[in-house]
Amino acid sequence: GYAARRIADAICLARSRKKLPKRTKPFAELVARAKGKETSGQAMHPAKLTFQALRIHLNDEFGEMRKGMMAAYKLIGEGGRIGLITWKFSERHIVDEFFRSLEAVRAEEPMLEWYQEQPDASPLPDGPSLENDEVIRPSEREMKMNSRSRVALLHIMRKRNLPQLAHVEERVYAMPAWAEVLAPVTFGEGEDGIHTKKAKRKKGAYAIGDDQQQTPKKNMKNPAA
Repeated sequence: GYAARRIADAICLARSRKKLPKRTKPFAELVARAKGKETSGQAMHPAKLTFQALRIHLNDEFGEMRKGMMAAYKLIGEGGRIGLITWKFSERHIVDEFFRSLEAVRAEEPMLEWYQEQPDASPLPDGPSLENDEVIRPSEREMKMNSRSRVALLHIMRKRNLPQLAHVEERVYAMPAWAEVLAPVTFGEGEDGIHTKKAKRKKGAYAIGDDQQQTPKKNMKNPAA
């Protein structure tokens, strides 16, 4: 966002002038001057997120998180579970990205039903793949005992021997018949067109009165109308 750009500009400017702080406190003061007053409503130091971003980058925390999830996925057998607790949106995004890449196809998946109806559809390969449970949120009792748990979410993923949804999508997208499904539909002046076109209101058909109610305007040529 704008704050991140301004902080980066201030750091680059200090570096170009050979005045880049080498200690934590002066660096935090530089970030605070660049960012300005905190507008998120959270009681935290203006430089907190900057230090957090530097730590995540230097430790490759997101990369390590992805490696850890994949290692667990390869280690467990069918029916095994992977449990992950996330606190931040960025972490949840990585978990969701990982799950979607290995998501098991559901029996009621519309694309699967269409694929199985095609005469040239070949059998799908077996898994492994992943299914997920509903996300578990902290209880009221837990939040009273540990206020920090209020933003924590527990994600449970189960390993299954089912085809991956990504494999279904890959095959479907390669089929010429799928292009026909995606082709835009045009309607003529028939009965179908009535349902697809917005009804046009005649100009001046209604006027808004002082009581905010819609009342028909009188036809000037035919006062009785």
